[in-house]
Amino acid sequence: GPVAVENAKARGYGVVYTIAPSPLAAGEIWAGSDTGLIHLTRDGGKIWSNVTPAGWGDWSKISLLEASHFDPGAAYAAVDRHRLDDLRPYIYRTHDGGKTWQEISRGIPVGSFLRVVREDPARKGLLYAGTEMGVYVSFDDGDRWQPLQLNLPNASVRDVIVHGDDLVAGTHGRSIWILDDLTPLR
Repeated sequence: GPVAVENAKARGYGVVYTIAPSPLAAGEIWAGSDTGLIHLTRDGGKIWSNVTPAGWGDWSKISLLEASHFDPGAAYAAVDRHRLDDLRPYIYRTHDGGKTWQEISRGIPVGSFLRVVREDPARKGLLYAGTEMGVYVSFDDGDRWQPLQLNLPNASVRDVIVHGDDLVAGTHGRSIWILDDLTPLR
């Protein structure tokens, strides 16, 4: 809770928690910390820019960054604030190298705080989110989300990845689940 966070801050803790190299632009790398900072380099790490959105507050863990497979300078951020007793879902996107960010969490209920957001590498605008309560899908670049639970138990989904035509979800305590053949979603 908040006491543990204050304790960690007083001791200077904080780590780079997620790194997302761009699959499109050589040298473009996004980095997010467990203290809520996002940095971007476009020259392979020589110069880093702080592109953290204003107003996130301290200790908003950037649980995962995803660099776009379609647009250089575009990225998605899954933000986890449950250590601050905030169980709301937070997903953000940028299409301008982090100059502006939009929250894109509509349709994911409170209690389903975010662990991961991934962009489908074969279809622009198709996103997947792993939350504390399951998997969600968006067909419109995150503007609206809906459950993609199917037979997946109510579980904390810690990571999702598109592997070929399959969606693989790694859960906490419920093993690995695979949604075979994403063709109907694409």
